[in-house]
Amino acid sequence: MATGIERLHFMVGEWDIQAYNRGDNGEWVASPLPKETQIKSVFEGAFLQEDEVPMQVGEHKIRFFILWSYDKYRDTYRMLACDDNDGLADILEGNFEADTNTIVVSNRQTGTHMLDETGKPVYLRLTSTQNNPDSFTDEMHESVDNGASWFPIYRAEHTRKR
Repeated sequence: MATGIERLHFMVGEWDIQAYNRGDNGEWVASPLPKETQIKSVFEGAFLQEDEVPMQVGEHKIRFFILWSYDKYRDTYRMLACDDNDGLADILEGNFEADTNTIVVSNRQTGTHMLDETGKPVYLRLTSTQNNPDSFTDEMHESVDNGASWFPIYRAEHTRKR
C-alpha cells in the first residue's frame, strides 16, 4: 500500500464531476457546478493542486483553490482551501480511516473555521473515498455544535475523463 502523499495520488488527473447540494427535505439535488476539474501533482509529487474549482451555492458562484499535503512528522494530511467569496484560507487536517481508501479531514482543530451570523463557529469535514481507479467521491459535512453532530451539505462524484 502507498504511504504519505502517494496515498492521495488517486486524485491526480482530469475529472468529470456530478455535484450535489443538500435539499430542504434532506435529498441530494444536482448542482450545475462544478462539472469538471483537474488535479495535478506538483513539486515532484509532494503536493496535489486543484487550481480553480467553481461551485454553485444557492445563487452564488464561488471559486476555490485547493492544495493537499502530507506532514510526515505528524503523520497528518492537510487540505488548504481558499475561496474568492470570503477570502478564507481554510485548513482541514486528518487521516485515512483504518484499512480503507477513505480520508477524513476537518477544520475543527485548526482554528480556520467560518463563523455564522451570530459569531458561532461553523466547522467543515471532508470525506474523500476512492471508489475504484477511475472514480472517487467527496462529501462535505458541517457542524455547528463543535463536532458533536455533522450534517451532509455537498457531494461530488468524480469520474476520470478518458
